[in-house]
Amino acid sequence: MNDVQVSADGKTQTKQVGKYKVSVTREKCIGAGSCEALASNVFKLDEQNIAVVISQDGNTDAEKLLAAQSCPTNAITVIDTETGEQVWPK
Repeated sequence: MNDVQVSADGKTQTKQVGKYKVSVTREKCIGAGSCEALASNVFKLDEQNIAVVISQDGNTDAEKLLAAQSCPTNAITVIDTETGEQVWPK
């Protein structure tokens, strides 16, 4: 199941599949690329060198969490879809 949401301001993008839902807050992203390096089937840098979520099921939940934790600006939010709890950033 995919759930795609883009905020009215167009700055937050979300896609959901599996236990963890990841979101990228585009205005915080500086294009470091660590998320893409660690979970390349979930994240990629677009033509503006800003991270986007391309899939939720390409990497494991552990890999998605590690990729989010590697972001130097905390631009990636991880939500546990079973509990609704924000896993990262804390």
